[in-house]
Amino acid sequence: MKLTIDIILFYAAFASYFIGLLTFSLFAAVKRRVLHVLGAVIMLSGALCHAVAFFVRWYLSGHIPLSNMYEYLSLMSLSAVVMLLILYRKYDRPVIGTFISPVVFMLMVAAALLPKDINQSLMPALQSIWLNIHVSLAALGAGCFMVAFAVSILYLLKQYEPLNNKHGHFKKQIWTAVICLLAIPLVFTLIAALAGFMPPAPHSTLLLGKWAVDIGGVFILSGLGFILGLLVAPFAWSRVKGNFPNGFGGWLFIVTTIIILCGGLIEGILLKAGWLKLTHTLTPVGHAQSIKSAWLFFEFMGFAYLTGIILSLALFPAISRISGGFAGFASLNIDLLDEVSYKSVSMGYPLYTVGALFAGAIWAEQAWGSFWSWDPKEVGALIIWLFYSGYLHARYQRNWKGSRAAILVVAGFVMLLISFFGNYFFGGLHAYT
Repeated sequence: MKLTIDIILFYAAFASYFIGLLTFSLFAAVKRRVLHVLGAVIMLSGALCHAVAFFVRWYLSGHIPLSNMYEYLSLMSLSAVVMLLILYRKYDRPVIGTFISPVVFMLMVAAALLPKDINQSLMPALQSIWLNIHVSLAALGAGCFMVAFAVSILYLLKQYEPLNNKHGHFKKQIWTAVICLLAIPLVFTLIAALAGFMPPAPHSTLLLGKWAVDIGGVFILSGLGFILGLLVAPFAWSRVKGNFPNGFGGWLFIVTTIIILCGGLIEGILLKAGWLKLTHTLTPVGHAQSIKSAWLFFEFMGFAYLTGIILSLALFPAISRISGGFAGFASLNIDLLDEVSYKSVSMGYPLYTVGALFAGAIWAEQAWGSFWSWDPKEVGALIIWLFYSGYLHARYQRNWKGSRAAILVVAGFVMLLISFFGNYFFGGLHAYT
């Protein structure tokens, strides 16, 4: 990959966001005003570098840089940083930056792992003004959803203090969670392996020095088991939650989400470095055309889950202490966090609606001759739009607030990530992006 000026500026923004993250985190620890002001200035300088990188790439390519996944994710991250700075200015709650900046940094890491080559000449399907409208508005809307996601994380961690629970409630709650999220997936994997049900994953290897271990089938079973545990958890919880204080379910949900997302990020780094290989394609005997593995999504989830178990040894106690530490932020009102999350979704919803659905449908008709083709990414965009529509409806008509609303916002953004990276799992007409 050629290191062009726009990529240098991108990495300068990347470094600024990381330093800003560290500065905001230090502020959360020592509560000195100069730190959060410095963090905001650093994030602003990173956003300026990022914006310049966007326009330089536009000049170098000769078209608006929205033709691949790196460019989309980069614009989405920039949108989230701008939202961070607006919220910082409007609400004067610098601890919000402590949680938005890590999410921005994680997306920047994901963008850094993607191919960054400039497309000098676009294929005919991409040569449309509707592509620019479709991708730019969808990315800006997704950036707003990302801010709502980060603020909802803060809400769910703030509203429950695990270390302050009395009468052994917390330990009972944790044991219930362990059975659902650890015991069920591992027992399922063990029983399936002993019964001889080992899904095919011929190209999946974990490289350990000179050793190459073929354990793709274990990854797939672990992914299936984890999803099974998630499905069982609500039913198990409904039997015992009456004995426990409110708030633990939402807190556990967000802790699990953070751990799995970190596991997925590490998996992406290992894939980029070549230390891990998944079954991206299966080629049937006698056929020249490769097809996507039907098990690939579960294979990816399984490795992220197993990595998350290891990470939880450090992340779980750390997040527990962070939740307890929020008690010291008297100015951090959970009603304010709920309002910020709602307004962020309200800003992103019309952008995503016009960009992902309407402009996308018009562009699809021009490029492929049909407004709708049941492409996996089209279906994903529709599901995400319906999900956020349901959230706003529940907010308006049913007055859903607090933990339930925050959980919906987090789940919506996780669905958005799955749809965005769905090219690698499901293929489709958007595979070139």
